[in-house]
Amino acid sequence: MKKSITWLAGLSIMSAGLAFADAPKIDNQRINVMLKQFERQMQAQPGAPAPNKAEIQKEITVRLQTAEILKAEAIKAGLDKQADTQAAWQNVQAQFYAAQYVEHLAASIEVNDSDLRRQYEQVSQEINLLPIVFPSKEAAEEGLTKLRKGLAYETLLKQVNPEAPASNWMLPQQLPPDFAQLASQLKNGQISPNVITINGHHILLKLAGMRQAPNAPAFEQIKDQLREQAKQQKVQEQINQLLQKNGINLND
Repeated sequence: MKKSITWLAGLSIMSAGLAFADAPKIDNQRINVMLKQFERQMQAQPGAPAPNKAEIQKEITVRLQTAEILKAEAIKAGLDKQADTQAAWQNVQAQFYAAQYVEHLAASIEVNDSDLRRQYEQVSQEINLLPIVFPSKEAAEEGLTKLRKGLAYETLLKQVNPEAPASNWMLPQQLPPDFAQLASQLKNGQISPNVITINGHHILLKLAGMRQAPNAPAFEQIKDQLREQAKQQKVQEQINQLLQKNGINLND
């Protein structure tokens, strides 16, 4: 018994000489910023169970404390003086501030309901686009001349492409980009004024009809999604203008 007491006493004396460092203090603002980021991620996952906020804050705190401890050790090891580390840090800073500026632009942009209505019509409206594909440009020019003299487009379609369907309803976003751009320039019932050559194919186009897509969701169902898409488009337009002012053209 006496030996046990002596051993415990010795252990107590040894422990008294040890210094256990406190975990790094983390500013509440840093914790709140990460908490907001986490909440935004959860909002993007409808139906996900609500997290325990206290547990999330604790996890964030430990994560930041861990990062601070490892950061201190990296500096002790002189990693902050290495050229590659400094270059990598500059890249991280640039990307971080770029992302912050994009968020700033998005927050400053307002999209009114009339713009959203026009966008809704574009994404929910089907078009009946009828192409005529000719074997050569000369044949296409000859076909265009016949149309100008009064031949019905549908008649020419059957003459040149007898297997083509009489109707071809689709959403504009289902078209290849070149065709989508051409279709957007036509009014309902209009025929392309000139022969179009795409990937070696010589064609004429007619926008033969427009209608609301049968399975299109209601405007209110996708209103928020449309607003976000419109914001992102406007943000990208502003970024493109800024890049051009600084000598970068993404279209080159």
